[in-house]
Amino acid sequence: MLRSSMTLVSQKLEIGDVRDVDVTTIVDDGENGFVRSVRFFGESSSDNGSSLVLEVLIRSENKSDLKITTPEIDF
Repeated sequence: MLRSSMTLVSQKLEIGDVRDVDVTTIVDDGENGFVRSVRFFGESSSDNGSSLVLEVLIRSENKSDLKITTPEIDF
């Protein structure tokens, strides 16, 4: 299968009514790189829990590039 790519210079996407965000662990993609997924869930239309609204796959040759750091939270 041929690989396709899309290049965006800048993109901003707003998702309303998000109910959950899931960030997967970083895994080897089997192609000399690494991949991780960020998934956004919204309200479900059935009793099966939240429904997937958007999944973003991020890839890099360097595992450390995919680490996500959040600001410290004060309560």
